[in-house]
Amino acid sequence: MSAPEKIEIPASPLAMATGVFLGLSMTALSGAMALRMSDDIKPGSLPQFMGYVGLIAFGFGTIFMIWRALATKGPVVTLTDSGVTDTRIATQEIPWACVLTMSTWQVQRQNILVFAIDPAVEAGLSLTRMARWSRESNKRLGADGLCVAARGLKIDHFALAQMCSERIMRARVEKPGDATAPTP
Repeated sequence: MSAPEKIEIPASPLAMATGVFLGLSMTALSGAMALRMSDDIKPGSLPQFMGYVGLIAFGFGTIFMIWRALATKGPVVTLTDSGVTDTRIATQEIPWACVLTMSTWQVQRQNILVFAIDPAVEAGLSLTRMARWSRESNKRLGADGLCVAARGLKIDHFALAQMCSERIMRARVEKPGDATAPTP
């Protein structure tokens, strides 16, 4: 039995709302520390400094989450028989045939799929700003490839990994003599 030709995976509204709520909560808590709303926080103290740092970091993070929640329209990840498109990485489809390996990278209890693809194909992709910025740091941390996370989507990591693995294997069978055949 073959898989459907096209699977569109949207963002999870609940995950987005939870992220925005947590971001707003942490921003408010940091603001309370920075503005010394407790008598326990002394002027110029480390907790006050940490409040300012948290206010800036969580504030920008929350703005980013709100922007992403408002800007995300349609599917985030699309799987077809020919490749995968993750709008968080690039607008172009990444062909299954160019996936050299697929692995799982675990960071702070979050599983992330890592697609090591043909360098020539990767060079031709118009990566998003976030994908370009995080590519080198992820490589240094052990994820040498394009990272696709199920977090924030209406699917879990294991289901996404299985669907991708099946498609990679089909691409390998279709091109058995190809030296760049993927190994999931």
